[in-house]
Amino acid sequence: MSYPTTMTGSWHRTKRILELLAQSPTGEISQEHEADYLEAERAAIRDQLHPGGHEHGLTAVSNGGQRIAGYTNFLPNRFEGFSKTERAGLKISPEMLQEFTESNPLFAANLSQVQSLFALPKIDAPLKYVGRERAAREARDLRRLGKEESAEKVFLPSPSPGVITLFYPNNPKVYPTHLAYLRALTKELRKEYEAILDVPDVILQIDAPDLAMGKQTAVDWGNDFLTVLPEHINAINEAIKGLPRERIRVHYCYGNYAASHMSDADFAGVLPQLARLRVAGIVGELANPHHEGDLLILKQFARDHGWPAHLAFAGGVIDVKTPIVESPRTVKFRLDELASIVGAENTWGGTDCGFETFAGLNGVTRPVALQKLAALAEGARLPN
Repeated sequence: MSYPTTMTGSWHRTKRILELLAQSPTGEISQEHEADYLEAERAAIRDQLHPGGHEHGLTAVSNGGQRIAGYTNFLPNRFEGFSKTERAGLKISPEMLQEFTESNPLFAANLSQVQSLFALPKIDAPLKYVGRERAAREARDLRRLGKEESAEKVFLPSPSPGVITLFYPNNPKVYPTHLAYLRALTKELRKEYEAILDVPDVILQIDAPDLAMGKQTAVDWGNDFLTVLPEHINAINEAIKGLPRERIRVHYCYGNYAASHMSDADFAGVLPQLARLRVAGIVGELANPHHEGDLLILKQFARDHGWPAHLAFAGGVIDVKTPIVESPRTVKFRLDELASIVGAENTWGGTDCGFETFAGLNGVTRPVALQKLAALAEGARLPN
């Protein structure tokens, strides 16, 4: 049988887009350069629909994140409450630092420079969402471009409440506790989700690396990762309450970085919480060597509890952190294994994460990424 396919969202940005993002003080390209980012978004959609010129491509495509510098970097442009002058950096756990030191010493040696790239505006007042029109415009543009390029489905990513707490550390003078911060974000981000879903036919993807990567980066949550995780699931469910569930999916991952990933959270503790999400689909990691075996945990969970009805799983069958290109047979094998657990009707082929999560930072080159998407599309169509 043929499986539907998708990717996680971000795609290689063009040289012109990288230039504009480097000049942007907000992490989002202004409407003044609309022609530039629309051209890049159309190209990204075409790459997904016809990777490397192939006739067949992905079922559900995104705009590639072309108008933003990263899936969280643009938020100060859509919220009031961020400082105009002070910045705070992304923090990591001692275990994650040790992992980099052991498995990627060059990266570890330059970690301070990397962290400076993620020194984002500090919170200095209660956050208030003011980006509704920007979000709606992006969704409308995506819908139009998708129709013009004959895409079957289109999706637009937006950050989860919890992932914002990773990249924008809490200011206790504004929010006394992590939970207070999380709940405030839940209330405000719902406005962005509504703006996206108000545009017909557009699927909302909630980017929620906090649901797994939080173990390595949630150094100020105030408690053990698995203890706090249920609150992050609750936050997503609360933010989408009453919204069209059939048009919402959630992406979790363990971090799009090259290292051993030995400090990653145990999927056995994460999966029961993911299954509580009131969405139509999950998009998650299953391709990289450390997490391909998560299928065994998925299998045991399904045996013990049954797989939730009508919950699709877009399993990562493409690893975005290695230049090794998966063969179509590898893709088919992985998808068949996933289908045997969650049901063929709930099985999608996907990528472990985005190809360029942050502007200019990617694990594989664009030519290799195109080969990977072509293998994904071909493998998903191989006959039994």
